[in-house]
Amino acid sequence: MKRIVLMVLGVFIAMLLAIPVLAETDVTSTMGAAASSPGGISIDTQSPVLDGAAYTNYDTVFFHGAMAKANPSSKDISFEGDYSNGHRIVINPSAIYVYVNCPFVSYDSKQGGIQPRVRYLGLDYKTTGSAEIFAIVVFNGHSSLGAISFDPLKSTSDYSVQVFDLGGWYRFDRGLGICLLARNPSSTSTGQIDIGGYGARYEW
Repeated sequence: MKRIVLMVLGVFIAMLLAIPVLAETDVTSTMGAAASSPGGISIDTQSPVLDGAAYTNYDTVFFHGAMAKANPSSKDISFEGDYSNGHRIVINPSAIYVYVNCPFVSYDSKQGGIQPRVRYLGLDYKTTGSAEIFAIVVFNGHSSLGAISFDPLKSTSDYSVQVFDLGGWYRFDRGLGICLLARNPSSTSTGQIDIGGYGARYEW
């Protein structure tokens, strides 16, 4: 009797140990089939919509605005601090350049040698008074990939989300960083920028 109980117990333990292996095999084979079959992948309708010609998989990540910090070389700041809803910077009158660094965690590569690329960046922001954001500089670690200038960003009442298109897919293997360039054209009053969050879409 004792021998039968031990044998049944042994079979039960062996089955339990086999279940994770079976599950892992099923998931892997399903992912492999989806990756090799264009009809097996569904793409959601995020904005902006992918053109379908480059990449079919992506991770979209957003960082809380409290990660952002003004560059120490920005002298025209009267206040900077973190809040529960983001990072606040108050800019002095007539400030021409204020630099705000927004660091990301980036992929060097994913398992299997996949090296995700980034084309789209997002910024959740609010401005008060005359403060405005007029350009961003994009970095891969210490290396600058250049600046993107645009019509100044100014929110009318509440937070707004702005999407930046880099114009191509870039690999950020040393840490993606964006530097916001802001200013305050008013000669008499301060302006304020609140950064709620910022994000990137990694595609492969």
